[in-house]
Amino acid sequence: MSNVVKFGKTVLPGEANDDLVSTLEWLLADAKSGNLRGLAYATVRENNVIGTGWDGSDGTRYPLGTAISILSVRYPTAVMDGKDEA
Repeated sequence: MSNVVKFGKTVLPGEANDDLVSTLEWLLADAKSGNLRGLAYATVRENNVIGTGWDGSDGTRYPLGTAISILSVRYPTAVMDGKDEA
């Protein structure tokens, strides 16, 4: 029988990702305060099932689109640079 050993900040399948939970809690608190007005998301679930979506208050359509466009540049740039941070 083999043992699964974690290396560094590796999160095993079925285990909560503490960094992800912290980010979601921060975003939730920001939304509850009324400061966060719009959100777009991309998700990856177990078995590499992906999802996307968005929600926002009136008047956030264009600013949210701008944020998505910026992210579409930032993310591949970070991947090419080998960076993991957001």
